[in-house]
Amino acid sequence: MISAVLAAFLGIMLYRYHVQQEEQAAYYRELNEQIAEEERAAVEAAAAEETARLEDAANSSFYEKLDKGYDVNILIVGDSIGATSGASDDAHRWTTLLRSYLTEQYGGTVTITNVSMGGNASYAGYSRVMMLDDGIDYDLAIICYGQNDSTEGFSLYYESIIRAISGKYEKCSIISILESSQRSYTEKMVAIQEICEYYDIPVADTIAPFAEDYASYTGDGTHPNDAGQAIYAEVMEEVIDQGVYDLKDFPDYDLEPMNEGVTVFDNFRYIAADEFERTDDMTYTITGLSIEGVFGIDYSYQSGDNVTEIYVDGELFAAPTRTFDYDFSQRHILIVSDDCTVENEIRIVFSSKELADAFRGLIFSWE
Repeated sequence: MISAVLAAFLGIMLYRYHVQQEEQAAYYRELNEQIAEEERAAVEAAAAEETARLEDAANSSFYEKLDKGYDVNILIVGDSIGATSGASDDAHRWTTLLRSYLTEQYGGTVTITNVSMGGNASYAGYSRVMMLDDGIDYDLAIICYGQNDSTEGFSLYYESIIRAISGKYEKCSIISILESSQRSYTEKMVAIQEICEYYDIPVADTIAPFAEDYASYTGDGTHPNDAGQAIYAEVMEEVIDQGVYDLKDFPDYDLEPMNEGVTVFDNFRYIAADEFERTDDMTYTITGLSIEGVFGIDYSYQSGDNVTEIYVDGELFAAPTRTFDYDFSQRHILIVSDDCTVENEIRIVFSSKELADAFRGLIFSWE
């Protein structure tokens, strides 16, 4: 009898325990489902917020992006001043100072790509922009030229940079620098001001602040020293801050060219050295080439005389010679001819193996 009662009691207890376990399991299943649903909702909300943020960023100008704390990409194209020559180290470069300021002031990540090349003129800037293929959609481009340019044709070549930028990066704002090394508002600096007024491009004037004590801001009379680099950064900061204050919108580059003839730079082809056959230490040849337009070359000067003979369809077309009085090499992109027609072949003969080794390619541009 007692055994039967104990068995019944034990059965009841086991049943109650089972029921409790089932209830507890159901509770935790429901709780886990609730937690999972909340996590899914949070992930979906975060994804929706990120999508909205990306869409807003895509529809925001460079200045609006800064104002909202978004990340921005900046392109710098220029000569040695654009390349920050004269700074004692990376921390004192005007580009480093500018990036630090914008990051601290506005909160987003600032990425700078600098394709400036010392010793080069504006045609190189046009070419460098057209050659870019890094997958970056730039928000701002800073142009820094004038020191190495000739006055003749300067406005045309400078406008070609602006058209190259606007053609590749439709939403990219531009700021143009008036280089301190000019020391006054030369004909070239006036040309920049006129072009920038036409395209509604802000100008960063470094000539005026350097005029206060020019010698103290340069180490060699041309390139800004650390104090001069700081001035470049400050001038750029003021221009950008004003653009943010005004919430400056996307630029409108849909204008007729200012310089007649600049449309010859609308189309671009770069023929890299590896597309040529190197027939000996100093000679490159390419055949089956039919092309015409503005003709340029991309190579690095070596110390001493740099002689290059260029034959087009078997005839000597040009023999550009450059004397480089430095103990290092330097990359240069320059125009060979404003008008060249190739029916089949280009052959290039360099004056030394070192010069031939430094050949990068040829450039053609046309309307």
